[in-house]
Amino acid sequence: MSFRKLIPFFLILFSNNFFVNAQENGFAVVELFTSEGCESCPTGDKILSQLAAEAKQNGKAIYCLEYHVDYWNKGGWKDPFSKNQFTFRQENYSRVLPNKEMYTPQLVINGQTELNANNLSLAKTAIDKAMKQEPVLKVSMHIDSILRDTAYVSYTCSKQDKNYVLRIVLAENKLSSKVTGGQHAGKVLLHDAVVRILFSVNNPSAKGQAAIPLKEFKTDSNFSWTAFVQHKQTMKILGASRLN
Repeated sequence: MSFRKLIPFFLILFSNNFFVNAQENGFAVVELFTSEGCESCPTGDKILSQLAAEAKQNGKAIYCLEYHVDYWNKGGWKDPFSKNQFTFRQENYSRVLPNKEMYTPQLVINGQTELNANNLSLAKTAIDKAMKQEPVLKVSMHIDSILRDTAYVSYTCSKQDKNYVLRIVLAENKLSSKVTGGQHAGKVLLHDAVVRILFSVNNPSAKGQAAIPLKEFKTDSNFSWTAFVQHKQTMKILGASRLN
């Protein structure tokens, strides 16, 4: 092959690499608020699992997280994955998002867009829009060690602000629940990306380490760690990364 012929080949190769890197800059943190006591939530749960599987298959920076709220627990079934902490998180979103609504199943994307989780087409459209936005900052993390019941996680954050908060999330896939009461009595419900631990670091420095209590969780291949930086007032998510 002559040098003259090699030039366009290298230009194509460079252009393709540049395009891949540009695509990797975008991200979408997709948060689902759901409950096993909610009649319409299983569809949203399945859609989130589908979005997560497609993102993994295509290598896209789409980080799905499933929060189980506790306000449905009085309907005859107590969701074993529910926490009041997750209800409080949804309440915070309801204060800043335009519709001021709080319901299940509700999707919130990058802390800026909310929609009904049972509409796959709308969810994909909102995710595609989020992926086209440039991150405000870069955040990364590394599991230094796990000693006894504590994970020591180091992190880096490219920008600092007193209004920033770093969220470190431990989520679990392939969970199931045999429901014996409420709307879904007699059913087995399946879940992915269920948030087990939501840990916060206020005003994160450029580099730091967090000691995160794991409680009873023994991490294996079904778990993933997600880190993202969020603005306290606007709730906008500014950058994110994930470890599997």
